[in-house]
Amino acid sequence: MLHQKALYLQEMGITHWQVRKPALFSKGCGFPMLDLSGCKLLMVCAEEEFAHPLTSAILSAFELKKAEVCYCTMEQFENQQGDLPKLIWSTLGEVNQPSGHALLISPTIAELVTQPQAKKQLWEQFCELH
Repeated sequence: MLHQKALYLQEMGITHWQVRKPALFSKGCGFPMLDLSGCKLLMVCAEEEFAHPLTSAILSAFELKKAEVCYCTMEQFENQQGDLPKLIWSTLGEVNQPSGHALLISPTIAELVTQPQAKKQLWEQFCELH
Protein backbone atom coordinates (compact mmCIF):
# COMPACT_ATOMS: atom_id res chain seq x y z
CA MET A 1 0.00 0.00 0.00
CA LEU A 2 1.33 3.39 -0.87
CA HIS A 3 2.27 5.56 2.08
CA GLN A 4 -0.10 8.32 0.95
CA LYS A 5 -3.05 5.91 0.85
CA ALA A 6 -2.15 4.61 4.30
CA LEU A 7 -2.25 8.19 5.60
CA TYR A 8 -5.72 8.71 4.08
CA LEU A 9 -6.97 5.56 5.79
CA GLN A 10 -5.46 6.72 9.08
CA GLU A 11 -7.13 10.14 8.76
CA MET A 12 -10.49 8.42 8.21
CA GLY A 13 -9.98 6.32 11.33
CA ILE A 14 -9.53 3.06 9.42
CA THR A 15 -7.06 0.70 11.08
CA HIS A 16 -4.05 -0.17 8.95
CA TRP A 17 -2.88 -3.76 9.26
CA GLN A 18 0.71 -4.81 8.73
CA VAL A 19 2.02 -8.36 8.55
CA ARG A 20 4.25 -9.07 11.55
CA LYS A 21 6.21 -11.90 9.96
CA PRO A 22 6.37 -11.35 6.19
CA ALA A 23 9.01 -14.10 5.92
CA LEU A 24 6.22 -16.62 6.44
CA PHE A 25 4.79 -15.67 3.05
CA SER A 26 6.66 -17.02 0.06
CA LYS A 27 6.70 -13.91 -2.11
CA GLY A 28 6.41 -10.98 0.31
CA CYS A 29 6.11 -7.47 -1.06
CA GLY A 30 9.61 -7.35 -2.58
CA PHE A 31 10.51 -4.14 -0.75
CA PRO A 32 11.89 -4.42 2.77
CA MET A 33 10.53 -1.75 5.08
CA LEU A 34 13.10 0.84 6.10
CA ASP A 35 14.02 1.38 9.72
CA LEU A 36 13.44 5.12 10.03
CA SER A 37 13.49 5.29 13.84
CA GLY A 38 16.64 7.47 14.13
CA CYS A 39 16.23 9.16 10.77
CA LYS A 40 15.91 12.96 10.54
CA LEU A 41 15.95 13.11 6.72
CA LEU A 42 14.75 10.59 4.16
CA MET A 43 16.50 11.01 0.82
CA VAL A 44 14.72 9.57 -2.21
CA CYS A 45 17.61 8.99 -4.61
CA ALA A 46 19.80 6.47 -6.36
CA GLU A 47 22.38 4.63 -4.21
CA GLU A 48 25.36 6.22 -5.97
CA GLU A 49 23.92 9.68 -5.27
CA PHE A 50 23.87 9.01 -1.54
CA ALA A 51 27.56 8.01 -1.69
CA HIS A 52 28.56 11.12 -3.69
CA PRO A 53 30.87 13.63 -1.92
CA LEU A 54 28.50 16.52 -2.73
CA THR A 55 25.74 14.74 -0.78
CA SER A 56 28.00 14.71 2.29
CA ALA A 57 28.72 18.41 1.83
CA ILE A 58 25.01 19.26 1.51
CA LEU A 59 24.12 17.19 4.56
CA SER A 60 26.87 18.96 6.50
CA ALA A 61 25.38 22.32 5.44
CA PHE A 62 21.99 21.06 6.67
CA GLU A 63 23.78 20.20 9.96
CA LEU A 64 22.96 16.50 9.58
CA LYS A 65 25.24 13.51 9.96
CA LYS A 66 25.01 10.69 7.44
CA ALA A 67 23.93 8.40 10.29
CA GLU A 68 20.81 10.58 10.70
CA VAL A 69 19.88 10.20 7.03
CA CYS A 70 18.25 7.25 5.28
CA TYR A 71 17.89 6.84 1.55
CA CYS A 72 15.58 4.83 -0.65
CA THR A 73 14.43 4.49 -4.24
CA MET A 74 11.15 5.98 -5.45
CA GLU A 75 9.52 2.52 -5.39
CA GLN A 76 10.65 1.91 -1.82
CA PHE A 77 9.30 5.32 -0.80
CA GLU A 78 5.93 4.67 -2.40
CA ASN A 79 5.65 1.29 -0.69
CA GLN A 80 6.94 2.44 2.70
CA GLN A 81 4.53 1.94 5.55
CA GLY A 82 4.71 3.56 8.93
CA ASP A 83 6.00 6.92 10.05
CA LEU A 84 8.30 9.00 7.89
CA PRO A 85 10.77 11.61 9.15
CA LYS A 86 9.64 15.25 9.04
CA LEU A 87 12.09 16.12 6.24
CA ILE A 88 12.12 14.37 2.85
CA TRP A 89 14.51 15.24 -0.01
CA SER A 90 13.96 13.85 -3.50
CA THR A 91 16.46 13.98 -6.35
CA LEU A 92 14.21 11.73 -8.45
CA GLY A 93 11.45 14.25 -9.10
CA GLU A 94 8.12 14.96 -7.44
CA VAL A 95 6.84 12.63 -4.75
CA ASN A 96 3.44 12.57 -3.11
CA GLN A 97 4.01 14.90 -0.20
CA PRO A 98 2.70 13.28 2.94
CA SER A 99 0.84 15.78 5.10
CA GLY A 100 2.88 17.16 7.96
CA HIS A 101 6.20 16.55 6.22
CA ALA A 102 8.58 19.06 4.66
CA LEU A 103 9.63 18.22 1.11
CA LEU A 104 12.78 19.30 -0.72
CA ILE A 105 12.97 18.70 -4.49
CA SER A 106 16.20 19.04 -6.44
CA PRO A 107 17.84 17.78 -9.62
CA THR A 108 20.10 14.75 -9.36
CA ILE A 109 23.40 15.13 -7.52
CA ALA A 110 25.29 14.95 -10.83
CA GLU A 111 23.28 17.94 -12.07
CA LEU A 112 23.79 19.82 -8.80
CA VAL A 113 27.56 19.50 -9.28
CA THR A 114 27.38 21.49 -12.51
CA GLN A 115 24.50 23.85 -11.68
CA PRO A 116 25.27 26.37 -8.92
CA GLN A 117 21.80 27.90 -9.32
CA ALA A 118 20.17 24.52 -8.55
CA LYS A 119 22.28 24.23 -5.37
CA LYS A 120 21.17 27.72 -4.38
CA GLN A 121 17.50 26.78 -4.93
CA LEU A 122 17.91 23.66 -2.78
CA TRP A 123 19.45 25.76 -0.01
CA GLU A 124 16.61 28.30 -0.26
CA GLN A 125 14.03 25.50 0.01
CA PHE A 126 15.80 24.21 3.13
CA CYS A 127 15.98 27.69 4.71
CA GLU A 128 12.25 28.23 4.12
CA LEU A 129 11.54 25.10 6.17
CA HIS A 130 13.78 26.09 9.08
